[in-house]
Amino acid sequence: MSGSNPFSGLFDIEESKKNGNLNDILENIFRFTINPNKTYNQGLLYLEDVHNVHEKVDLDLSLLQYALFERLFLCNDNSDLRSDTESIQETKVITYLYHCMQNLNSHLGQLSSEQYEEVKDKILQNVATAIIQPDVYSGQNISEDILGILKNAEIGADVFFIESIKRVCIEDTSLDSLKFLVESINTIIVNELFKCSLTDVNPCIFNYFDTIPNYDILADVFIESCFPKKKNIGGEFALTVIGAILNHSVLPKTPVGKFIHFTNPMDQMGNAGTEEFLWVYLSKQNQHLHKFFLAMLKCSPKVKEKTLLWLGNCLHTNVNRGKIWNTHAPELNPAIYTSVTDGFMLNLSNLLLSLCQPFCSKTNDERVLKVDPTYCAVPNEDIEQKHIHMSDMSTETCFLPVSSDDTLEEKRLMANSYNFVTECFFMAHRSIDLGFRVGVDKLIRQNHEMGRIQRAFNEALQQAGGNSDLVGTIKDRMSDELTKYLSLKCALSDPDMLQKMFDLISATSYWLCQVSVHRHTPESTAYAPLKELPVNFPLDTRVPDTLKCIPEFLVENIVSFLVFIRRFSQKSFEEQGYDKLSPILTFILVYMGSRRHMKNPHVRARLAEALESLLPFHKDEPQGNNIGGAQRRMLFNEHPHKGRIVENLMNVFVEIEMTGQSVEFEQKFNYRRPMYAVFDYLWEIPEHLDSFRQLAEEAETNMEAVNPPLFLKFSNLLINDAIFLLDEALANMAKLKEMQQAQDSGEWANMNVRERTQNISYMHHIGNLARFDNILGKDTIGMLEKLTSRINLVFTHSTMVDRIAAMLNYFLLNLVGPNKKNFKVKDAKEYHFDPADTVLEICKIYVNLKESDNFCLAVSQDGRSYSPNLFSLAEDVLLRIGGGPLIGELKEVANKVAEKANEYMANEEVLSEAPEHFLDPIMSTLMMDPVILPSSKQIVDRSTIARHLLSDQTDPFNRSPLSMDQIIPHTELAEEIRNWIDERKRKAGSQS
Repeated sequence: MSGSNPFSGLFDIEESKKNGNLNDILENIFRFTINPNKTYNQGLLYLEDVHNVHEKVDLDLSLLQYALFERLFLCNDNSDLRSDTESIQETKVITYLYHCMQNLNSHLGQLSSEQYEEVKDKILQNVATAIIQPDVYSGQNISEDILGILKNAEIGADVFFIESIKRVCIEDTSLDSLKFLVESINTIIVNELFKCSLTDVNPCIFNYFDTIPNYDILADVFIESCFPKKKNIGGEFALTVIGAILNHSVLPKTPVGKFIHFTNPMDQMGNAGTEEFLWVYLSKQNQHLHKFFLAMLKCSPKVKEKTLLWLGNCLHTNVNRGKIWNTHAPELNPAIYTSVTDGFMLNLSNLLLSLCQPFCSKTNDERVLKVDPTYCAVPNEDIEQKHIHMSDMSTETCFLPVSSDDTLEEKRLMANSYNFVTECFFMAHRSIDLGFRVGVDKLIRQNHEMGRIQRAFNEALQQAGGNSDLVGTIKDRMSDELTKYLSLKCALSDPDMLQKMFDLISATSYWLCQVSVHRHTPESTAYAPLKELPVNFPLDTRVPDTLKCIPEFLVENIVSFLVFIRRFSQKSFEEQGYDKLSPILTFILVYMGSRRHMKNPHVRARLAEALESLLPFHKDEPQGNNIGGAQRRMLFNEHPHKGRIVENLMNVFVEIEMTGQSVEFEQKFNYRRPMYAVFDYLWEIPEHLDSFRQLAEEAETNMEAVNPPLFLKFSNLLINDAIFLLDEALANMAKLKEMQQAQDSGEWANMNVRERTQNISYMHHIGNLARFDNILGKDTIGMLEKLTSRINLVFTHSTMVDRIAAMLNYFLLNLVGPNKKNFKVKDAKEYHFDPADTVLEICKIYVNLKESDNFCLAVSQDGRSYSPNLFSLAEDVLLRIGGGPLIGELKEVANKVAEKANEYMANEEVLSEAPEHFLDPIMSTLMMDPVILPSSKQIVDRSTIARHLLSDQTDPFNRSPLSMDQIIPHTELAEEIRNWIDERKRKAGSQS
């Protein structure tokens, strides 16, 4: 028997079958063959060189690397395959290898695990080679091809990309190749995004972003590549791949870019449809960005740190966006060219708001109480140690100032470290401060600008007719400005963003209230409130030092948001409901009325504007604008601290003018206007009316207290305001009358163009002042009428009565006397000048106070404006303006005033020729209760100095600080005056 194995032939046959199967599989995977008998009809590419060199017809794993290299080499420029225009073979290296990987996975069950891994390894090896040494393959754009595969989102594209990158990292530990690849892909995307608008962005680019966080090394390289080369220029962030997406908005991508939406701004129905259309795209874009950033933050601690640093640096380097000149004169501000655009920052806000949702979407969610209020107290040198990623926050103005002397400044509280919730919270607010708040200011100014252009258009139309070139130019300008307005309004009104911002504003209000009631020990290393405590009034006089760490821009954000919602999206109030609104009102009440909790009177006065925004309706709004205010009515009727609203509002009304808390003279009227609207609304609600009465009763029993009661100071300021505003209004109306007469007479027509333009501009200026004074004057007089209808004693007390009587007489005489014709101007409604209504309100105040002898006497003794026929003139006017029902009561006032005048004249004769030292040096009237001022040693009547100190806490003779408890009664002089009066009366009685 031969030594050979009789079954060896069978084994050779089996081996041949195995090789044949593997060959078929490899041919199907790689779509090439080394068998010359297989034709192109099978779609396989014949590799002749491989066949000739190795003299084989079947592929095996030992031949695969060589054959695959030969196949890839055919993808080069000038190869026969590239030159064959009829070939169906893939000539892009990366695309070919990706398809090979797909084919491999489809044959997974036909290969052993070892065979599968070896084939896969060879594919990835060649992908890595193409990435690391792209010059090996000429005519290839590796970065573009990889991005194309990811965009197409075919099955396994993301896994193929990540596995290829992992192989690159193994073979190039320096990561230079990976960095180059990522930067190249990013550049392609940035260039692509630069050429398209919000609505034509290819959403497939987000497939690339979704893949990045799947591998921490890739994510790290990616986020590192997104830091701008010019680190300190905020606008450079828009040139990064993330910034290029954030820059896609309803608004232009550059500071002077073209507005491409709302190009037919007069089409209201079309505009509404455009808004809805654009909001859909904004929402989808934000969803993609939120998904990406959330994944990056969860990727690894290192990637999280760099992602937060990118956000922090972006906000820090764009801080100039928040400066006042950015909204008041943006075209003159060079910072707009070095900062990101409004659209960018609004999108960034939307992203950060999405990240805040887990801890602020629920009402009064205690998770927001993890926010540490000392975050903004950390100086730059400590931020890295404490895991803070926003610089310069310690320079922000805070609720309360830090105590300091010449040598030492108080050290603010700081935690050992700060969590993600804290950082996300403050980053979101910073973005709102730099984005939404700025946008709202611009929108309001744009609204004013359109009003100015509208007036110019109307004037041009009147003067030149509809065919004038000037009319056409102004009309085109109006259209352009309206396009800008609608675009900005659309960007700010994005419902998705407003919903999330409402959540944050409500959560912030809740958090700020909790901060105000939490105490910490000197040993504390963290200062977040953590657990809810009750908020009770009156507030504890012990104020937490954490308020020295919270920046004021949080309050500005809240106010700006509420003002915007009130003007442009009132339905949001009703949709959010009482539960979301309640913490906002609590916050306003805590901080508006307490200078201990918030030092800046400007910011506290702004909270009154926020309060006005919460009103269910406004009397000056057209009825059609009122969408119903059930939830807001509930706020003022059912809130647990509703009884504090009137007092807190009066407090801030008074304190914006008091010494040490003063604001600019004109600015205080801007602050008080919304306060009048709130007072007007509260007056009609019985429970709030009781609050007015209680404060008045307290004032009535303490009229001469050392510290004047709140209601007395409030009433005194109302009278001050009324005198100033009405006087200014009448003066400006008289100026307008003169200018209109000069214009109508042709006097201006003879002037040169420059002088005529200056006159027209000045007339507009005076008109604006008159409009402002008329509106505020009307509100002030209206408030006085309401108060005097229910409260008398405060206004008829000797401290107040002379001033209110003189004020009423002066303005009534001007409006019904011989000078009333001086105020009749054309288009009086445009200036909100309604003298008839003012006369009506003034007459009502006379009637309200007519039962007071003091008041009637004070009216009669006003030597400047009162005369016996004053009320007769008023009656004639009342008849013409529909005030007939008041005439009977006004006659009673006239009779009683005349009676008191006669009584006074009789007394005056008795008390005439009083010695000089009996007379008040300020009022020149006989003193009844003389007092000595401690610093100037001057002697005045108690009522005179009490009235003065209501508005100014200084000695009127030398401006030294002064309060009522410091004045010294002059008992000897008082006794001397009383004796003199008694003596004069005895003599008068004996003579009669």
